[in-house]
Amino acid sequence: MNRSGTTRTRRNKLLLPLLAGAMAWSAAGCNDAPAAAPPERTKLKVAYFNQEAFDREYGDYFTAKFPELEVEVVETDTMARGKNLQKEMEKLLDEQKPDLIITSSGEYQRLAAAGKLYELDSLIKRDKFDIENMHPDVIDYLRTKGGGKLYGLAPRFSTSVLYYNKGLFDEYKAPYPKDGMTWDDLFELAGRFRGAKNGKDPIYGLHQPFMNSRFGMIRSVGRNVGLRETDDEGRTVTIDTEAWQKVFSQMTEAWKNGAMPMIGGKDNKGGRDKEDVDSTDLFSQGRAAMTISGPSQIRRLQESGSKIDWQIVQPPSLDGSSSWQQDVYLHPIFAIGARSGQADKVWKIVRYFNSAEAAKIETKTSISPLMLTRLGFVNTVDGRSMEPFYQVKYDDTLGSGIEMKPNTPGRFYWEFDKKADEQLEWIMTGKSTVRQALQQLQKEGQQVLDEAWLAEPPESGTEGGAVK
Repeated sequence: MNRSGTTRTRRNKLLLPLLAGAMAWSAAGCNDAPAAAPPERTKLKVAYFNQEAFDREYGDYFTAKFPELEVEVVETDTMARGKNLQKEMEKLLDEQKPDLIITSSGEYQRLAAAGKLYELDSLIKRDKFDIENMHPDVIDYLRTKGGGKLYGLAPRFSTSVLYYNKGLFDEYKAPYPKDGMTWDDLFELAGRFRGAKNGKDPIYGLHQPFMNSRFGMIRSVGRNVGLRETDDEGRTVTIDTEAWQKVFSQMTEAWKNGAMPMIGGKDNKGGRDKEDVDSTDLFSQGRAAMTISGPSQIRRLQESGSKIDWQIVQPPSLDGSSSWQQDVYLHPIFAIGARSGQADKVWKIVRYFNSAEAAKIETKTSISPLMLTRLGFVNTVDGRSMEPFYQVKYDDTLGSGIEMKPNTPGRFYWEFDKKADEQLEWIMTGKSTVRQALQQLQKEGQQVLDEAWLAEPPESGTEGGAVK
């Protein structure tokens, strides 16, 4: 994606406060004493996706804040697909010995458990680095994924909230969504918009864009209530349960009665829907009353010039407590390589990117809404409180909604999704009940899983979660 113009603007804005401070310091030094010799440049290896991405995201920071460092990017996107990505990553880190590792949620726990990251607690204590004013649940997440220790710090986080169109709720005299709703509450609210239209265009109670299959949507809801397609060992399919039956029933009924737009598959006329509802953001268009999304939804609303009166509340939960959220995503996570011989130098970088100074700059230069881990910098966006994003509570026992079971062969998910979509087509056309479909999917899915294990044994299998 070409973002050179935007990136250049962002860099210029970013460098102004940094360079202004540097120039002021330099001028003051000229009045007092001869300028000191520039520090000797130090070579630093940074493990990141690729050189282009590093330059775009962090190049200006390093140039302005760490001019004494010569950065060599160890690219992690060169690992061969179809291999065990976790083992490939560990091999790369062992060979290259990067000093700084910039990673994300899906990878952090695996690297910490494999001993590839340097423990930060001692450095935090030694330097009295302020983590007390960082989002406590983000810190708890990092500790939980680090087995009780901190192996990285994340300046930003993302989670999901429930967006709703206040104007549509007023028009159809429906009660506003509120904190503490269950998924049953959400589907009941969505049903209040059955048959609603704006001219010839239907209005839906709930729409989740960017879902490429019907089962993809069902999986998303299932994982929000702690369900998985397989057991923890990744050996047994667990789809034929009452809990999954409830999710399948809720979703298929919502599609049938028009509370939600159809995703993929075929409509009653035997062809694709006239609009590509898989990727169209109907909420920003004012054609969906609710959507569950992260901060990126705000950017889409802004970029589309949408005039709707949107509001946010906590997302629904299994029991209505809203005390947990499985869609916690941290990126970037700055960590020190366990085999780096320059831990103190790298710690200065980790410390800076998680500092109040960096957070202040982010609020002035970012081109999209950010949820900053350091508290006190993002309170409102477009006059709306961002508090629902900060009320996240992560429950590790439920796992992450964006992670697959690490023990399950990756090829299983592709084949299983196809089987699931086939069964959903039978349900939607009335040729099968939900119960019958799940019994068949359990049988076919187990066969797919067994075959996947035969094709991809643990020593060479693809990990279920992709390295990000």
